[in-house]
Amino acid sequence: MKTTKFYTLKEYADKTNLSTINLIGKSRICKLSIPRQVYWYYLFANKIPLVEICKEFNRTHSTIIYGIENIKGLIEIKDKIINPYLEALDIFSY
Repeated sequence: MKTTKFYTLKEYADKTNLSTINLIGKSRICKLSIPRQVYWYYLFANKIPLVEICKEFNRTHSTIIYGIENIKGLIEIKDKIINPYLEALDIFSY
């Protein structure tokens, strides 16, 4: 994964028309959990330590790892639900 710029949570929220509160929140609604997990994936892929991601989102490491693995799986099967969020981070889409 290669991006030209590092996006903060606020910038990502603005680009996806979501609030930072919703992205940090605990909601399991798909339209909030998927973008949240994409951002976790993005942070992890950009070498942000798992401990920092856990602190930022007030989650356990197992929750963060689950989210990252979930997004890897969606990327692998080319699920289009994640395209807008990948595009917002200038990652890629299919």
